[in-house]
Amino acid sequence: MSTNGKPLIKIKNGKKYYLKLTGNQRAQHFVLLVTFITCVLTGMPLKYYYYPWAETLLGFFGGVSGAAIVHRISGVIMVCLFIYHIFYIYKQLNRYYIRPAKTVGEFSFKGLLKYIYLSPVFPRYKDLIDMKDMMKYYLFLSNKPPRHERFYWREKLDYLAVFWGINVLGITGAILWYKGFFMEYLPGWAVSVATIAHSFEALLATADILIWHMYNAHVNYDKFPASDLFLTGYLPENIMRHEYVLEWKRINRIAEEDPSVIFNKDEWDLRQKEREAEQYKDTMDYMAAAAAASKGETL
Repeated sequence: MSTNGKPLIKIKNGKKYYLKLTGNQRAQHFVLLVTFITCVLTGMPLKYYYYPWAETLLGFFGGVSGAAIVHRISGVIMVCLFIYHIFYIYKQLNRYYIRPAKTVGEFSFKGLLKYIYLSPVFPRYKDLIDMKDMMKYYLFLSNKPPRHERFYWREKLDYLAVFWGINVLGITGAILWYKGFFMEYLPGWAVSVATIAHSFEALLATADILIWHMYNAHVNYDKFPASDLFLTGYLPENIMRHEYVLEWKRINRIAEEDPSVIFNKDEWDLRQKEREAEQYKDTMDYMAAAAAASKGETL
């Protein structure tokens, strides 16, 4: 048993690693990462054009016109990614609840809403309790940190911020891109509001990524200097036990019932070396036999 072909637990160099992000999710994250950085590198120089560093960046992208083109292309790709992600969410709902529930004749919108509410990334009442328990732990009012699941409240805020940000940036960006068209249907002040909203939302998103997301995902003491989760999809056992103890226990229970979810790379490498050694022995035997036969023909 695995998730999209990936084992839930991977053993490498004697250490356990637990699956947290699938390949599809990592691919989406990569596209978002590249387009966001590109939008920042092309958008901020346009906003702060009067600084020397802005002129240098604009020159790298071919000046103001070149930076504007690259900015718009990256923005369109980001919006397309967002649309795809909505489709991805529906696909997951259909795969894990809608289709199975219809198959057994138990589908209901109440059940669908309950499934969405209980999904790993959806905010729940438990997140409020976890926030309260985290504050108590930070203020030394409790010696027990909250027990998190696959995603906890800080990650959920990160995730929901993307929904808000891309909608605001996408809509205001489209208005700024096609001012003439939208001014036929919107009041004149709408363009000014779109300019301010686009600029400040972009600044807010950049600050959020550089401070909130980078700290939680990479600079935090147990992940410094960087976590390779976005590359591998796996977290080491020490981090799983520390930050996602409920998910860690859940996966371990699954592994106890079904050992096939575990991939032991150490054993696989050992078997691979044994196979290669046997292959080499067979090759040497063949070469010896061929050499002997060749001598016999010569004689």
